[in-house]
Amino acid sequence: MSKRVDFNPDPDLDNVAAIAFGITEKIRDDDPRRLFDALTELCRRHPAKAAQLIMAFAAWFDPDVPVHTLWGRVHDITRDRTQGAA
Repeated sequence: MSKRVDFNPDPDLDNVAAIAFGITEKIRDDDPRRLFDALTELCRRHPAKAAQLIMAFAAWFDPDVPVHTLWGRVHDITRDRTQGAA
C-alpha cells in the first residue's frame, strides 16, 4: 500500500527554518547519499514542505556572492567524501 502525498505546507515557518538549518548541518556531517535519499523522499511525499525548504534556502542565499565562491564552498564541503569515490 502506497503512502498518500501530503500537499499541505508547514504552517510553522520556524519549523521550516529549523529543518533547513538541519539540512545545512547534515550536508557537512552525514553521508551525502543518505541525505539525498531523505530529501528525495521528502519531495515525493511532502512536495509543499519541500517547496518551503527550497524557498527558505533561496531567501538565505546572497546573490551578491560570486558563483565561483559558491562552487568553492561546495568543493570544501564535499572534498573529503568525494575524493575516494572516483
